[in-house]
Amino acid sequence: MPFWDDNRWRTLGGSLKVVQPFDQDRIEDAKYMLTIGDEIYVSEEESKKTSRKLALGESFSIDPGQFAFLLTEETVCLPFNVTGFISIRATIKFDGLVNISGFHVDPGYEGKLLFSVFNAGPTRIQLKRGDEIFSIWLADLHNAISRKVLVHGYKDIPSKLITQISGKFTTAYQLEKQIDKLKEDISSLNAFRLQAVVILTIAGALLLPTFKESLFKLFDKPPTISSPAPAPAPK
Repeated sequence: MPFWDDNRWRTLGGSLKVVQPFDQDRIEDAKYMLTIGDEIYVSEEESKKTSRKLALGESFSIDPGQFAFLLTEETVCLPFNVTGFISIRATIKFDGLVNISGFHVDPGYEGKLLFSVFNAGPTRIQLKRGDEIFSIWLADLHNAISRKVLVHGYKDIPSKLITQISGKFTTAYQLEKQIDKLKEDISSLNAFRLQAVVILTIAGALLLPTFKESLFKLFDKPPTISSPAPAPAPK
């Protein structure tokens, strides 16, 4: 199962229409670079469950903990004796963007490629339509597969897929930050309690003499004794 080299890409890439539109300048080290297309979806609040259309060169961002669907600009059509392998450019991976969708393209597939990605990093990732961030490698099979009908793939982002990833998710990095914040709050609370105890102790020490003096005055006052009534004279 030999992989296509640069020369095979240049020779057959355009004639077999494996990628449309085809640009030889995007052949890079035995792979072809695909770009972000005109439709994306980034998971946000539950009320926002619709994809977004992008103008040429329009940018968007994927925050930490967010899923996204990214549709390619190009359409892929593989012959029945060719299979494909797909990935994301390494420089984008280093930022924390992880491909969680499939990693191959079946022989006889026709359509755009839909990448499901997740930002597992600590920072926001900025992208735009036309960015060359997807790689595809092709390999010839020894024999064509038995299926003779093309599988028609994606033209847009299906709404049922959007429903499954709506909302915001928490990464391990974000969870660590939240735990650190809780620790800071607990430390602040303990410091406040200590300050309160010190203040009350000082206040008690200052007020204690006055309190004791009041008690002494109360208990040192001689009691008032009533004289007994005189006994009645004997008859």
